[in-house]
Amino acid sequence: DLKKMMEEKNFSGRFFTVACDLTNETDILNAFKWIDDNIGGIHFMINNAGIIRISKILDGSTEHWQELIDCNVLAPTICSREAYKLMKKHNVSHGHIIQINSITGHSYSINPGNKMYNASKQALRVLTEGLRHELAVAGDGHIKASSISPGFVDTEIFDAAKMTQSKMKASDILSAEEMADMIYFVMSTGPNILIAEMIVLSQGRCIQSYPRNV
Repeated sequence: DLKKMMEEKNFSGRFFTVACDLTNETDILNAFKWIDDNIGGIHFMINNAGIIRISKILDGSTEHWQELIDCNVLAPTICSREAYKLMKKHNVSHGHIIQINSITGHSYSINPGNKMYNASKQALRVLTEGLRHELAVAGDGHIKASSISPGFVDTEIFDAAKMTQSKMKASDILSAEEMADMIYFVMSTGPNILIAEMIVLSQGRCIQSYPRNV
């Protein structure tokens, strides 16, 4: 679909796909090697992949917890590290690493089985600030690091979370297109402007979720 859209709008860029299991570090390293060998460098890195598992602390699955940490915490951190290496290797003048986080990185889920997911997103927010700190210390201020935290977005994660859009009002859910607009906005800022944190909610929602019947 993306390739077709590019052709219809006469975009001159090229579109590449590389299969990668983000819970496997070897797979990630091989993907970045392919990028280095075939494209040459990275200017923008958007860590968008994420999973959700409903798994309580009292009787939850360690396997589910590990999956959450592997995909939501370790994968974006490894990808950020490898993207930085390529930016340095190819002397990128302006780079940008963007983490697609979650509103749960700034709040507490009211779902008792959602706390490990909650914790993974809080961890990603801390690590993104850590990335900014390390870039500053290294003298790499030309490379930005941003975290974008949306509320509910209309993606496949609803299935994994055992949720359905029918349980929510349409106005509660952001579209993928609306999120893409926000990412573009963050990417389009000038070299002296950094949007470090962005929270994106549908109108009428709060950062912290509350029961609707209160």
